[in-house]
Amino acid sequence: MSEIKLTSEGGTERELTRLERIGAHSHIRGLGLDDTLEARTGGSQGMVGQLRARRAVGVIFRMIKEGK
Repeated sequence: MSEIKLTSEGGTERELTRLERIGAHSHIRGLGLDDTLEARTGGSQGMVGQLRARRAVGVIFRMIKEGK
């Protein structure tokens, strides 16, 4: 929410409260890695480039998933 103070020509002040809607939207569905944590060729689930970084995140994700 955000508050805005409005002042009329007569000097009267009033507050206007506005609710802001923020919507996260993404076409990314995954890291674009296969089961061996290698980048998929063709159709990487929305991810482009950063092959080493994607693999690193895949390793960390797998470790968390396994409880290590």
